[in-house]
Amino acid sequence: MSGKPQSLPARLPRAFIVSRQRLIGATNGSSSYLLDIARSVADAGFAPVLLQPSPDIMGRVPFFRARPEMRIFADHRIRGVARFGRWFVSRDASVWRDAALGVAQSLARRAGFTAPWTVDRPRPYAIAADWTPEDREWLAAQTRSDCLGARDMVIADYAFQSEAFAALGVPRERSAIIMHDLFHWRGQSGAGAERDSVAALTREAEIALLSRAGTVIAIQQEEADFVSRALPPTRVILAPGTRSPEPSQGAPGDPERLLFVGSRTAPNTDGLRWFLDTVWPQIAELSPDTRLDVIGTVAADFDAGRMPAGVRLHGLVPDLAPFYRRAGIVVSPLRFGSGLKIKLVEALAWGKPTVASPVTLQGVEQACGPAVMVAADAASFAAAILALQRDGDLRSLLARRAQMVVEAHFARGAAHRNLRDWCQEVAKGNAGAGMLLPPDTRATISCFQ
Repeated sequence: MSGKPQSLPARLPRAFIVSRQRLIGATNGSSSYLLDIARSVADAGFAPVLLQPSPDIMGRVPFFRARPEMRIFADHRIRGVARFGRWFVSRDASVWRDAALGVAQSLARRAGFTAPWTVDRPRPYAIAADWTPEDREWLAAQTRSDCLGARDMVIADYAFQSEAFAALGVPRERSAIIMHDLFHWRGQSGAGAERDSVAALTREAEIALLSRAGTVIAIQQEEADFVSRALPPTRVILAPGTRSPEPSQGAPGDPERLLFVGSRTAPNTDGLRWFLDTVWPQIAELSPDTRLDVIGTVAADFDAGRMPAGVRLHGLVPDLAPFYRRAGIVVSPLRFGSGLKIKLVEALAWGKPTVASPVTLQGVEQACGPAVMVAADAASFAAAILALQRDGDLRSLLARRAQMVVEAHFARGAAHRNLRDWCQEVAKGNAGAGMLLPPDTRATISCFQ
């Protein structure tokens, strides 16, 4: 939001969250996780303020309306973007131009045109883009007239935003990075990982970025352990994505209705394409009445007119609940990636039998493994789906286990306890090294116990 920063109640310390992902609401895994962290920060007595220093986060979206869950932020400001209540409107003419071109390209492809100009070329991924002097200046100006207080903190959304600490002048002990995942692990995480174009980081470069913060917030155990070993002076807090069992927990759904939910990221696109090419033909032959619903922006990478019979692309939908209630089986065929797969936790929260690849379970094998059927290749993936379709008792067993997993390991009260403790110590001015948590609450202790 442009203009003079808004003052917040003096009684609340502020958590300035600096992000360069486009946040409309809980529309994908990374957005859901950031909102999850923001809710826990608010639970600890802070007023979350979302600062977005790059106008490039709009991509080719000239305007959007923030979803109700964005109200967790006491304020939300984006450089180069005007705000009118819940509406955000880009002031950059090139965004409007590219949006119009994108619509024209889509219409041309649907009409059968294949000329080079019809090829979809999304704007660069803003999260990992280089910071500009304008980004730094805008960010510094946000606290110039409303000074960073002694109880305020700064949280970088991804290590790439650690530039914010110097721009805002926050002490190390009041700075944190939401890691999301380890980028240098992504390129070696499985087949197809070379197509993951989000960002390419070496181990050394990623450690250097993470070392700028006094605290690193990790989403899963293996990655938390890595940071703890690589950066012994850094406090590591394990805070997985959280969920509560849905009210309709245990609703069986239709076993012939499969569900895939994902945003437009390389792991999701690759995984869905692999599933359609290698698994779906086996399902279509042996269980021809099976249907697959594909939900989320991942649909933009596929041509709806060329989908196999029984597969429907829905795109981004306003409410996932009807699709989860209708589905009998959820599939997660990811072949590479890192971090915690938020959609896995979501499927478990709905009590859905899930067939997942080993990559999907990375870092949460012990917690989630008993509630998931794991399949490492196309034949075993198809066999697992067919077995679930035939065996109602097995589906019921996995549904019950899913409920137990979510209640035991992903409830916010337990899963984010260390995060809230750290926030409260920051507010008291006690967040210096060695003053916050005893060693057994660092990354070596998992909330999955």
